[in-house]
Amino acid sequence: CSSDLVGGIATAEKDLAEGRDAAAAGKVIRMIPHIHGYDAVSTDPVVNRSMRVLAVATARRGGDLGSLAAELPEELVGAFAGTDPEAHRKNLEWAVKALKALRKVKKDDATLKSELAEAMAQLPETKAKAKKTLEKLARKDLLTSPEAYRALSRLRAEAGDEAGAASALDRCRTMARDASTCESVAHPVVDGES
Repeated sequence: CSSDLVGGIATAEKDLAEGRDAAAAGKVIRMIPHIHGYDAVSTDPVVNRSMRVLAVATARRGGDLGSLAAELPEELVGAFAGTDPEAHRKNLEWAVKALKALRKVKKDDATLKSELAEAMAQLPETKAKAKKTLEKLARKDLLTSPEAYRALSRLRAEAGDEAGAASALDRCRTMARDASTCESVAHPVVDGES
């Protein structure tokens, strides 16, 4: 791996940690334009780190990477392009598949568990499992990001647990660097619509 790639992924990870999801996704796609083809663990740890950053950024944007077309040439955005609900769904499905592959290698990684559940919370067919995972992690105080608490808040609200939703949103606010993180709720894809 070149030092440029290692430095680039470190910068993308920092962007992701600081809530700059589009910037993180854009950096990964610039460095590894064919990354959409990866959905299994690579022997290269930098590729795995890149895949994680892009998957989490994609999930946090609700699968909508269409805004990247403004900052990246169309041929680089490639398979992640598209602003319609079906494109968003495909991007979310890729994110879930990529994070599941990474989780198989790091079974005890609470951050990956949290990120995977956050992504799964946006797809109707995996939403129930996501809620169960997020609830379990929250009980053990192992949710690792404000975005995970935001996802838990939304799932609790959908289940009619307003007090639980408010509690998770409060926790999101205490963790977030920017309060808007807790307000900009990514919406789940429902039957091909977002």
